[in-house]
Amino acid sequence: MKILVTGVRQKNAPIEIREQFALSADELDKAIQHLQGMPAIQECAILTTCNRTEIYTVVDETNQGIDSIKRFFREFKGVDFDLHRLAVFTLLHEDAILHLFRVASGLDSLILGEGQILGQVKDMYARLKKQNLVRTLPSGNGSGKSVVLDRLFKAAITTGKRVRSETGIASRDVSVSRSAYELARRLEPDFANRRITLLGGGKMATILMSALKQDLSAAQQSNITIVNRSEDRLMVLCDKYGFQGQGWEGLDTVIERSDVLFVATGAPHVVLTPHHFSKEGQKLILDISVPRNVAPEVGDLPGIQLYNTDSLDGESQLPQEYQDEVLCHAKEILEEEYAQFYGWYVSLPAVPTITELRSKVESIRRAQLASYGTLSKSDSRVLDEMSRGLVNKILHEPTVRLRTSGRTAEEIASKAEVLGHLFNLDEPCSS
Repeated sequence: MKILVTGVRQKNAPIEIREQFALSADELDKAIQHLQGMPAIQECAILTTCNRTEIYTVVDETNQGIDSIKRFFREFKGVDFDLHRLAVFTLLHEDAILHLFRVASGLDSLILGEGQILGQVKDMYARLKKQNLVRTLPSGNGSGKSVVLDRLFKAAITTGKRVRSETGIASRDVSVSRSAYELARRLEPDFANRRITLLGGGKMATILMSALKQDLSAAQQSNITIVNRSEDRLMVLCDKYGFQGQGWEGLDTVIERSDVLFVATGAPHVVLTPHHFSKEGQKLILDISVPRNVAPEVGDLPGIQLYNTDSLDGESQLPQEYQDEVLCHAKEILEEEYAQFYGWYVSLPAVPTITELRSKVESIRRAQLASYGTLSKSDSRVLDEMSRGLVNKILHEPTVRLRTSGRTAEEIASKAEVLGHLFNLDEPCSS
């Protein structure tokens, strides 16, 4: 079994490419089911955010697994993977594990320490559990609950929590939304007194609303308008933040009188085109959606300043000396959590042998107890507890040694094969 991650992220791919690979929330369930049926893929999960679309898989064979992912993007998104090979990244085994740990910790984000990504990793894990699309492996105690991606995501979430709590990286409010907000304030000197419109009502939009609510006075907040397609959601947001609300049918009027627009609708396509800006005027537009919700041509119109997520690099970054300190501490945490996960991961080839060994010894124990004939309940209980404890003590050390007997899965598999031969595990025990 091999762990593989492949996809696109902001570090390697501009938004023009990322939006071709992006998967909406409505597409995710079908996408995972589609992937699950691909050759060589045993387990799969998809992490999709405004900055990345990454597919995590456990595969039988690496090249066949990569071919299956290429085929998935071609069939499901109509994207030719090979045409974007300079923008696509693929990481294997140790690198794939550490990458997910870095992602969950906010260390691979556009903005160091970005906290929203940990919640997105948790959402990915919850979706995986809900769909039950992970392959179950037999475990040493027969519980059948050891799963590669399940264990990997748990370890990644633990790592992310530790990095955020132990390094101080979570002490600052950093996110894509917050960075867009700070960029707007920097670009627009009189930002607080401008007429501001927010398109959208999801997580990214509500982060912006919270920032505006916190920083602007009541009089300044009277210039803020929320636009949303859902009337119910619009009412909830207006009640919570105290801003004006406008249904989608009044979008053109709101845009005409706006000075600053934040666009984060979550729609998988363009919603604002040049015809929405037919009347000239100075406008600052920050489109933080992927795929983009504002047509790029809008940025060519007179008086329009258009920015997207690729414009946020460098916003809200920590001072360099503090970044170095945080990264040094975070590296230690990643190494600790990686060692724990990898020790479990490489021991997986030993699990079937350990299960078979325990099963065979248990059969021998039960047969031996049965050979004593009829016993009193008291004697039967004493013998059962004694023999069970004896078996556990005898098997404990060889079980632990086998799990930790090599640095690679191949070494442990080889020793498991020897143990299976010594105990003749292919043959049932004789009564």
